[in-house]
Amino acid sequence: MQRRISLIPQPQQLTAADGDLDLASLGAIASDPELRSLAWLLSDLLDRGTGLRLPVVDHAEGPVLRLRLDTPAPERPADLTTAAEAYRLDVTADGVDLVAAHPAGISRGIATLRQLLPPDALRDAPAADPIVPLVAIRDEPRLRWRGVMLDVVRHFQPKDFVLKMIDRAWMHRLNVVHLHLTDDQGWRFDVPSRPGLAETASWRAETKVGHARDESAGYEPTPHGGFFSVPDLREIASYARVRHIMIVPEVNLPGHARAVLAAYPELGAGQNEPVCPTFGVFEEVLEPTQASLDFALEAYTAIGEVFEGPFVHIGGDEVPMTQWESSPIARELMEREGIADVRGVQAWFTKAFCDHLTGMGKRVIGWDEILDGGAPQEAVVHVWRNEAYVKKAIAAGHQVVASPEPYCYYDHYESDGPDEPLRIHGHTPVEKVAGWDPVPPGTDESKVLGIQCQLWAEYMPSPKDVEYAAFPRLSVLAEVGWTNLEVREANPVLDRLGDHLERLHAMGIGYRPLEGPKPWQRGGTGRRKRFDREFVEHPAE
Repeated sequence: MQRRISLIPQPQQLTAADGDLDLASLGAIASDPELRSLAWLLSDLLDRGTGLRLPVVDHAEGPVLRLRLDTPAPERPADLTTAAEAYRLDVTADGVDLVAAHPAGISRGIATLRQLLPPDALRDAPAADPIVPLVAIRDEPRLRWRGVMLDVVRHFQPKDFVLKMIDRAWMHRLNVVHLHLTDDQGWRFDVPSRPGLAETASWRAETKVGHARDESAGYEPTPHGGFFSVPDLREIASYARVRHIMIVPEVNLPGHARAVLAAYPELGAGQNEPVCPTFGVFEEVLEPTQASLDFALEAYTAIGEVFEGPFVHIGGDEVPMTQWESSPIARELMEREGIADVRGVQAWFTKAFCDHLTGMGKRVIGWDEILDGGAPQEAVVHVWRNEAYVKKAIAAGHQVVASPEPYCYYDHYESDGPDEPLRIHGHTPVEKVAGWDPVPPGTDESKVLGIQCQLWAEYMPSPKDVEYAAFPRLSVLAEVGWTNLEVREANPVLDRLGDHLERLHAMGIGYRPLEGPKPWQRGGTGRRKRFDREFVEHPAE
């Protein structure tokens, strides 16, 4: 019996034929020289999951698995375009032919080919035969940016888990992994010229038990922390580069600065507060001084030199104005620069960050609050509050990455069931994600760069907690970003999700079952118990 072809994301065009191909009947992987690293990666993955080791060669006689580029280098589409990720995949009785105009398209085609294998071929040791159905696929993404954000600040996640999440993004044909590296609760990367970041800002003395708004719970008096060394970051960058995944590092300033100021209090108003042990929005901000600006630019230089991708995220969300309103330093800046409103102090920081990163050959992306007081035209606005801000940012002339909280925040509850583990608030089931169109009616789709889901980790202390929150919602979001609306409607993703869970299981992902949490995934009655509070969308200003 022919195996059902069930892929997530669904390709734009898929034509199946009767029969299967045993990849063991092929003599080699024949690869263009520029695709050699991808060819060896595919060979390694086939060997790992099926025991089949295909050699990588330039040319071979007879049936082969062929990877080839059909466009000369000078004519290839630019990175971060749909054309760069387009591919053609043909599986016939005579072999496999994977063709694209750009290596990124070959990478996406390999991800699809891996899903054509039996689910057990995704395991870390041989557990399946290398059998794929005969099929012809013509495919390219709807949106250019399809990402997942990992918050490694609120709870630090080790490097090996970051690498696993890069692989999982790749398997779902996502192309961005956004690393949220700094916040009030910690600073997560080494800047050798600023030793206080690793020595002080990277750890906190205790952590809030339960929900931050649950006053009946106390604190766990165990130090928590960690940071990535420069070699760690370079390894993450290299790992992602081979898979054509763009790492977008975020250094969130000038707010969310408690960890920075614990190490360098002279950069703030001098409160001398420790790294924050609980969660929320806090008043501490960088003072608008040359010393603070020099620090920020030093940090952006350090992270921008490690990750060669075109984007650096400057954060900029939830910046309280309280300290600046009473600051003589801020008042003097406003008078000197002709700033009429205190919100312009954040805009002063934003412009300086943008100018510096532009000089490094980078583009800036920041949360939608950078619109307040005016953001440089070249900045991409990362909308998090709701879809009204998508329209607001586009009207102001910006490209947008859409991550509206009601659809993309996977720190929201997966269901209204009492057994769900602790979340911040909200209710975002897979059905809601599956029904979302990320381009609001009346919006110029070309201005919507893409979409991204957010894994804020206040209440995700371990990798297994992140996995439960992410999957299968991330899988569904991957289809929302990749597949055209008419294809989604003709073959709904929820009809294929059960099959896809077999892949997640084979990969060792602790996903949430569609029927609800397993006993060991439930919140229980202790520190992981459910805590409900009303979720209210932010009104557009």
